[in-house]
Amino acid sequence: MIFRLNLIKLCFEVWNYIQPSNVSHLFRLMLIKLQSYRLNISTIVSSFRSYNKYQTKSFIMSARIRPIEEADAETCGKIGYNAHKSVSSAHGYPSEQPSEEYAIGLLRMLLKNPNSYGILAERGKQILGSIFLHKFPPSPIAVVGPLTVDPAIEGGGVGRILMDAVISHAYGQNYDKVRLVQSPSHIRSYVLYTKSGFTLREPLFLMQGNVIKDNSNIRDLELHKVETDKDILECNKLCIQAHGFTREGELRHAVGQGVAIEIERGGKIYGYSAGLGLFGHSIASSNDDLKALIAGSSIITGPGFFVPAKNREIVLWLLEQGFRIQWPANLMTLGPYEEPTIPFLPSLAY
Repeated sequence: MIFRLNLIKLCFEVWNYIQPSNVSHLFRLMLIKLQSYRLNISTIVSSFRSYNKYQTKSFIMSARIRPIEEADAETCGKIGYNAHKSVSSAHGYPSEQPSEEYAIGLLRMLLKNPNSYGILAERGKQILGSIFLHKFPPSPIAVVGPLTVDPAIEGGGVGRILMDAVISHAYGQNYDKVRLVQSPSHIRSYVLYTKSGFTLREPLFLMQGNVIKDNSNIRDLELHKVETDKDILECNKLCIQAHGFTREGELRHAVGQGVAIEIERGGKIYGYSAGLGLFGHSIASSNDDLKALIAGSSIITGPGFFVPAKNREIVLWLLEQGFRIQWPANLMTLGPYEEPTIPFLPSLAY
């Protein structure tokens, strides 16, 4: 045991001097040094693994969690941009955060939102990563994202301590239903979320295209803007039918922006859209009604909107309308979940 500890200590000492330019040279020197111990390669590798486990545990234990402040926005934004860029570049699709300016602006916007709670992990004066938890009152759902870790230290356990912290905060605020949208190409994040208790519920496609100009097929429908409290009440009933809860706060926000529309027949609401885009959502009684909501939208905000990949009819129809699949995503949930019983379009949140 004492011999093994001395070996590990020697590995520590050698590793502390390793730089990218002289790794091979120093490794050869270490092998020569270790020849006197008559060790084989597997023993040396095992010792390095012991060191890595020790280093990771020490690194995590020394990280501090605290709320994000305005002064942290630039650093956290740059980390977020680099983290998203590294994943998207590796898989050949556009980044969710197209520039540092966008990423920094997003952080500052979230910090001003009273329903968003942001924390970061730091070691000394170095910010390692950040995460946000969002509320959408009166919805009983809490939403995680974005979670970003400096690519230079990704895989060191920082993501897990950030995730544990926001889940604990959600439970402390009496939210037992937590949601997030995950990039399936980022296997490491999927593993993290799964180990944190999340379950994949809906594979999604981000559909990108132009507003459908030929909407003659919806002329006979009573498609109009959501405007009154009565309209909102009827839309809430449809949302409860689909998900088991309302998204009234988001719907009212869309009404204020003038982008909320509904389908009405015989005085009954058969579908509504709280805007077509990353931050909107839609619910309909049938796929035909959902098509009408999409075709009747006057604007698509942002790079596109999410569609459940399992709804083949809607995906195929959009492709025929000239839309294209920009990138895939996964809707994941923690806590109680009701499978939607009618067609819907989720937002970037849930």
